[in-house]
Amino acid sequence: MDGQRNDHGKRSQHSQSDYGGGKRRNPGDDPSDQHTVTNEDTVYRYLCPLRKIGSIIGKGGEIAKQLRADSKSNIRISEAMPGYDERVVTIFSSSDETNLFEDTGEYVCPAQDALFMVHDRVIAEDLNNAAAAEEEEEEDRFGEVQQVTVRMLVPTDQIGCVIGKGGQVIQNIRSETRAQIRITKDEHLPPLALSTDELLLVRVFLSYCSFCYCIILELIFLSSFV
Repeated sequence: MDGQRNDHGKRSQHSQSDYGGGKRRNPGDDPSDQHTVTNEDTVYRYLCPLRKIGSIIGKGGEIAKQLRADSKSNIRISEAMPGYDERVVTIFSSSDETNLFEDTGEYVCPAQDALFMVHDRVIAEDLNNAAAAEEEEEEDRFGEVQQVTVRMLVPTDQIGCVIGKGGQVIQNIRSETRAQIRITKDEHLPPLALSTDELLLVRVFLSYCSFCYCIILELIFLSSFV
């Protein structure tokens, strides 16, 4: 999505290992994918519940391969950690806004497009179940009742753009989207987080989900150019 940015700004530097690089691979990894994360890439790290990971990997990794092809982005899925019920889905691509986002007429970078695809697949079963329940009750309140949750790891040097001076930006997002937004760090971080990460948790009504998500992802995207 278009926005003001500093064309001479640089992205935060992270090593490849910070984003799951290494020799060992899992069913969600594409053996032919030799791409590495660079300073100029847009990178998102999405926390996916273990019980939903199959919805973005698929049998033999077929769904993950299709998501990569459809979005033209790179997607890596961390290995499961004993005693922990989430896996990190690292999505990265060039920052060029080349992908038409749904029917909005706006363009986003491949990584942002892929992140929406991944999230849609993760919550699809819950939304279908909720919709069926609402239909049985013959109530047209689905979008106002059903809530979805997003958990992401965001570098500390980027999270400030979501908070804003004096917390003004995050308060405006809460007011406009009716979302519950929390940012935690240190002892509250999941074990797969880096020491430079903070945990962004968003819980929002379905009817506001895309709007809220777009705002936050765009802020994170633009912060990388400052």
